[in-house]
Amino acid sequence: MSTKPCPYEDAVNLAARSGDWSPDLSAHRDGCMTCAELSLVVAALAADAENLSNESIALPDPGLIWMRSRLAARERKFRRATRGIVMVQRAAMAVAAAIGLAFAPGLWNLVKGAFAGLSFGSPVAGLPRAAGSPLLVLIISLTVLGLLAISELTATSES
Repeated sequence: MSTKPCPYEDAVNLAARSGDWSPDLSAHRDGCMTCAELSLVVAALAADAENLSNESIALPDPGLIWMRSRLAARERKFRRATRGIVMVQRAAMAVAAAIGLAFAPGLWNLVKGAFAGLSFGSPVAGLPRAAGSPLLVLIISLTVLGLLAISELTATSES
């Protein structure tokens, strides 16, 4: 392979772009491998450029592109900033679930005992004694709040 450039490369490049080949330049192109490859590549690129310029491609509004990129950057910054909070929330939910499973048998007995005193037969049934139990209210409240936290963390954002 030759390391020296062909002295006719510039002339072949111009002729391949314009399509005006002189007989001497055409004969040189047919005999020189470098110039033959150059003319093929330049002609192919010129044809592609002409085809692309003939197609009318509607470009999107630059303001819309800019706005979307700003929103994407803001979303990335928000996710990066809240990553630690989300990890702490997930760890807290895991700990709460583990504690809940550890106390589940005793909690079931407490709930069963609280509802055992209910009488559904009379229309004006009084509240059971354990209905006002602070422990029962706390357990039910934490359960509801835990379920809400889980649904909030697993919800997909539609923005």
